[in-house]
Amino acid sequence: MSVDELQLQRGFEQFVSAAKELESGYRELKARVAAFDEERESVFAALPIGLVAQRGEVTRICNREGERLCGLGRSVGVDLAAHPGGDVPVGDGLVRVRRVDLPDGELAMLEDRSRVRELEREVDRLDRLAGLSELALGIAHEIKNPLNGVLGFADMLERCEDPDAARRYAGRIVAGVRQVDHIVKSLLGFARPERSRTRALPVAAIVAEAIAVSGIAPANVDVSGQGELRADADALARVFGNLLRNAVEARADAHVTVQVERRGAWLEITVADDGPGIAAELSARAMEPLVSTKERGTGLGLSLSSRVLAFLGGDLRLLNPGEPGARFLVRVPVEEAP
Repeated sequence: MSVDELQLQRGFEQFVSAAKELESGYRELKARVAAFDEERESVFAALPIGLVAQRGEVTRICNREGERLCGLGRSVGVDLAAHPGGDVPVGDGLVRVRRVDLPDGELAMLEDRSRVRELEREVDRLDRLAGLSELALGIAHEIKNPLNGVLGFADMLERCEDPDAARRYAGRIVAGVRQVDHIVKSLLGFARPERSRTRALPVAAIVAEAIAVSGIAPANVDVSGQGELRADADALARVFGNLLRNAVEARADAHVTVQVERRGAWLEITVADDGPGIAAELSARAMEPLVSTKERGTGLGLSLSSRVLAFLGGDLRLLNPGEPGARFLVRVPVEEAP
């Protein structure tokens, strides 16, 4: 065999050996790819989120959760695979659909939010129960104090033989009963705020009505601005009465300014006093029931006022938490003059 033939044979043998190694590597790579595909399918199948791939007109459900959710959708006539996205009611449940663009199509991800919604409802229910429990404890505390006084003075009245002292005790009993009556009426107003627009008056006249029932000296209240603008008299009188009463309770000789202004379709009324103001750490809860810094306060005035204004389509805001002299903004829709 010549040298050239020998080199050719060796080259051919090396080629065959390399081809065999390449074939072996290819088989190994193919096995690894198959194992990876199997592992990927296992991961997709175990995902708690449904996966639906779409390529043109072809739709392929990638995992068990996707098949389950698409089946639930079809049972109530909803095609979740074709939904553009968002929260979709499915029977008594809820499915969130999100879509992701792929190089050759689109992937729809389906998340069953039914259990989450149930938990949210349960948390909301527990929050309401906790709030109700706190409210009940607060009410019991607020009513217990004057009732204890009534019982004490009633016992003293029963054993009293001095007419003058008996009258004093009777007066204290009447005052305690009136305090309980005020608390109950405030709670009823908080639960069922009236929304009547049968009596519209200029704001200045409404403030005058509030002054008459709040205990503040008329000379200590200044009304400026567009006081001729009309508003719901009964509702705003209660709101102004609460704000003026709070000012007097915070400072006996309180001076209050009321600034009336119209902004578009809104009536904006700023009520400011020169009392100690509301602490910054309390401001976030100032409109909640039974929150008060006053020793004998019920903590219902601001919450009732806020609720009444909400029924009128307006609101109540504290403008300067943590500063001396509380400033509140009352906003309600303007009552057009007849």
